[in-house]
Amino acid sequence: YCFDDLDRFFRIGSVVLAVHDASDVFLEGAKIFKYSGKEFGASVLFGMFAASWLVLRLVIFPFWVIRATSIHLLDALRPSEAYDMTVYYIFNTLLLNLLVFHIYWWILIFNMIMRQLKNRGELGEDIRSDSEDDD
Repeated sequence: YCFDDLDRFFRIGSVVLAVHDASDVFLEGAKIFKYSGKEFGASVLFGMFAASWLVLRLVIFPFWVIRATSIHLLDALRPSEAYDMTVYYIFNTLLLNLLVFHIYWWILIFNMIMRQLKNRGELGEDIRSDSEDDD
């Protein structure tokens, strides 16, 4: 067992983290605009968030990251070592589960986009967030 083999998984983990964090910037900006009462800015940033989510998490993540971890990683690993293949299967199973979550979350985001279009550009309330008035 060699720590160099685990380095490959850390590198992939860094790419997964970068792909996920890139779209969060737009969401946080949209929340700031929403809480300050600036609906237009919130709508624009939410649109940028949705577009970046679609590209990063439903295109790049499955077709670049998961493809690299499931197909191209086999070239780097030595399949005869049981530990490497165990980590390989666990790691890819977790990434595929994350993709299922992405699809579910995209359905929620898409529903919010449809609601925003129906409300003529106003975001409305986030169905996932608790209201601050509940206290």
